[in-house]
Amino acid sequence: MKRCAALLFVLFAAGCAQSTDKYPSLALRPIEMRSDAETVTPVPQATPDATLDAQLATLTAKLAQIDNDFMAGAAKADAAAKAKGAQAIGSDQWLSAQGSLVELEELRGDTLGMIADIERMITDRGEANLPPYPALDELRARAQAQLDGEVQNIAAIKGQSGAK
Repeated sequence: MKRCAALLFVLFAAGCAQSTDKYPSLALRPIEMRSDAETVTPVPQATPDATLDAQLATLTAKLAQIDNDFMAGAAKADAAAKAKGAQAIGSDQWLSAQGSLVELEELRGDTLGMIADIERMITDRGEANLPPYPALDELRARAQAQLDGEVQNIAAIKGQSGAK
């Protein structure tokens, strides 16, 4: 029995004394030691560009002229839409109001064309790997706000004249 117990003890001791080489280490691996923080690349600042500034000044003047023309046309179209008989589809007053709305739609199209030109300039800068130009982005935002106002104004006048 003592032999059996001694043999059993040796077998159990041998089982506990196995090599630990076959199991992976729980120590940090090199990949686990690296930082997962995103690298922050500085945004390049646009340098002043006199040629682009001159183009923006021209576009700003054109946009202001379109806005002035639109406001004058909107007042005319609003008066035509409110005229007596303008709600009767097919009447002379209704046709006059529709003609005024067509003029407003043309001016809205001009604003939309300006936005397309500005966006083309923005795209061209991006394709040339140039940084964003803040004045160009501001002009784009201003033109979009003007377009949104024109669309709302046209919709309101169409609502008055019974047009869809």
